[in-house]
Amino acid sequence: WHMAVYCPMAHMVWGGGLIYKYGVWDFAGGMVVHMSSGWGALAAALFLGPRAQQSNDGPANPPYVMLGASLLWFGWFGFNGG
Repeated sequence: WHMAVYCPMAHMVWGGGLIYKYGVWDFAGGMVVHMSSGWGALAAALFLGPRAQQSNDGPANPPYVMLGASLLWFGWFGFNGG
């Protein structure tokens, strides 16, 4: 994955490649990471195709939603706050 996807993306952004020639500057490396994960997610979604069976179970469990949101918030706050 590193050699086939990440390195070409990094060259396109930092090494004088296509995106660099458009005048885009990426100082922290987020563009390369998010582009490679986005293209990887698109390839996986196209490979897997639509769901075989749709479920109509209703809404999600509210306590689990609150737990997940609070864990995400706490982790993101700790990551950005240091």
